[in-house]
This record gives sequence, C-alpha cells and structure tokens, in this order.
Amino acid sequence: MPRNIRCHCGGKPSCMLCKGVGKYPYTPGHMGYLPFQCPTCEGKQTLKEEDGTTYTCMTCNGQGMVDPANPPIGNILDVLSKIFFGA
Repeated sequence: MPRNIRCHCGGKPSCMLCKGVGKYPYTPGHMGYLPFQCPTCEGKQTLKEEDGTTYTCMTCNGQGMVDPANPPIGNILDVLSKIFFGA
C-alpha cells in the first residue's frame, strides 16, 4: 500500500523526487522503509547552478540518500506522535 511521504525540499519545482508537490509516493518493501539514492543530485550531495556555483541538494539535505523513514516534521501533531509513540 503506497504512502505519501513528506519531501525535504518543501515543494520546490526543481525537485526530481516530488516534482514540486511536497509529497512523494512510497511503498515499503518486505524489509520496511529503506533509504534510496537521491534522484535530484543522483547521490552527489551537491548541485551546480549555470554560473558554476555549487549548493547543497534540497531533496536529500546533502546526504546523497533519501530516508523515507525520517521525513521532515510537518506540524505539532508530528512532534507529539514522535514524543509519545517514538520515531
């Protein structure tokens, strides 16, 4: 059953994972939620602009991998559920 996971980019149109929507579909496998290579930076951790400057990838936060088990916090209900029920 696919789930919609919040993307770290915050809905930027240049994100190749959520394509600007802010959430992406993910179906956990038989081993659960597994990290996968970032589609925006292709695992390189940084992106280059046309003028040659580099910046940290907004999709994976410079890690090169996207962990669907650790989405960004959305609201106070997310914080409370992590406090009371664990991560």
